[in-house]
Amino acid sequence: ARDEPQRGQLLTVAIRERNGTRPALKAYSSPVAYLDQGRFEEIFSDTVDVLLYEAEFIKSLGSQALLDGLFYAFKFAVLCTKHPGFREEREWRIIYSPDFELSSHIKMDIEIVRGVPQQVCKIPLSNIPDEGLEGVDIPSLLDRVIIGPTDNQLPMLHAFRTILADCGIEDPDSKIFVSSIPLRHR
Repeated sequence: ARDEPQRGQLLTVAIRERNGTRPALKAYSSPVAYLDQGRFEEIFSDTVDVLLYEAEFIKSLGSQALLDGLFYAFKFAVLCTKHPGFREEREWRIIYSPDFELSSHIKMDIEIVRGVPQQVCKIPLSNIPDEGLEGVDIPSLLDRVIIGPTDNQLPMLHAFRTILADCGIEDPDSKIFVSSIPLRHR
């Protein structure tokens, strides 16, 4: 995983089509860039330089393509930039904007999050091979489940074993790790 965008990357993250097809989910993933204001300004300036250098090519795409590209570049830059103090997270974000591109696969629901009703987008963790979406099912995505220090490790182990088996994970016990770090009581 890279720590920050490379020269001109604000432009390249805006690529939304591949081989003439639209992504099945109409949702896009991007690594988070951990930048302070000075580094963000440098990368922004580099991106402007790339736009100026490639002006003839960009003109050949038409004004709508330029507007779309800039819109998505700015959108990703805003949504996928965090303070360098969070660098250890190595976070990726999924960007879904139903007002711009509605997916028939992503479902909207109302959930109570910390006591506040909120609209939540639910991405199906299942393959859609006829639309080119593969490798997003839970058996393909899951590396392991780590159960941290808690008084409830055994019930959690049993629960995760059942959940993983129900999700199609063969040999769920091979994916579950129970922390041996002692629980610190207050």
